[in-house]
Amino acid sequence: MRQLAWFLLLFHLLILIFWVANSVYLFSLWGVLIWIASIVLGFVAYKKMKETDIVKKLIMTSSYFMAFLVVVTIAIFFTTYSMP
Repeated sequence: MRQLAWFLLLFHLLILIFWVANSVYLFSLWGVLIWIASIVLGFVAYKKMKETDIVKKLIMTSSYFMAFLVVVTIAIFFTTYSMP
């Protein structure tokens, strides 16, 4: 489970880079589905980890931050969509 957590941390970092760069890959249908799946997988990995160490705290923080980015992305979309 620890290796999965490290992979998810790196994957969340990659998503953050794509988000800042406004990448077409991230905002496609497959990109959003993979993004949301990585958030769910992060929360599942957090629940399954038995030991309490820095990796467990990092995966929880990273998953919450990815969820926050989804909310911000939705807010940006509706704000720009409603503009004339």
